[in-house]
Amino acid sequence: MKNRIGYILSILLAVALVAVAFHFAKPLPKLPQKEEFLPKANYAKAIAMGHNVTAAGLFWIGGVIDLGESYLYGNTYAWLSHVGNLATELDSLFYTPYNVVGTITSNDEPDTTDFIVMRRANRVYPNDWRLAIYLALRLANGPTHNYAEAAKVMLPFSTSPDTTIPRHIRTIYRNFELNTMQTEIALEMLINDAMNPAYKDIIRGFTPKTLRVLHRTGDSTLVPQIDEIMQRLSTHSIPPNEAYSHLIQLKAP
Repeated sequence: MKNRIGYILSILLAVALVAVAFHFAKPLPKLPQKEEFLPKANYAKAIAMGHNVTAAGLFWIGGVIDLGESYLYGNTYAWLSHVGNLATELDSLFYTPYNVVGTITSNDEPDTTDFIVMRRANRVYPNDWRLAIYLALRLANGPTHNYAEAAKVMLPFSTSPDTTIPRHIRTIYRNFELNTMQTEIALEMLINDAMNPAYKDIIRGFTPKTLRVLHRTGDSTLVPQIDEIMQRLSTHSIPPNEAYSHLIQLKAP
């Protein structure tokens, strides 16, 4: 009996000490970002006790609710990619976070937390061109301007047997490649592509690419001239060397 009473008294004393400590403790600093409340994936997996899929869904639902409230009350909510990362670490096959994070993240968003989410999406769903283009556009237009990786992400879709892939998606890897090359090499590639019968129906799309390669983006005065050269290349009515000579002269000084 005495032992039991002593045990109870010890527990009460411990509770009292904790209460006193909390009472006199200084208030915790306000955390500046909500993602600091998210647990690490390994801790979340331990707590989930094998129910990772359920836990992923709960974290994701919480993030979507917070996002909805931010729209409703005009608050800032920039942490959905953090929630998406945790949810897909718990369940890598959870498609919705990949799609939503890729859709709502601006191409020029300085926070690159979404990169890890979309790279995981590309690994888990390698044949999904929509998820791939989200990643490629972010790599190319985000703070890293990683055109080489963007081209590598989209290259497999150029030869994919999937007939539902749009033609411009099949060829978009070229856009990223061109930004990694010297002007002369990129121009030769454009000329070769313009002569390819497979691209005859989209030849007008080569003009803005050419302007970018020549560092003349936005110069509308050159559009008719470049349009004509590309059309003649497409119909093989101008030698490629002559076309190159005309185009290289338009390069910005």
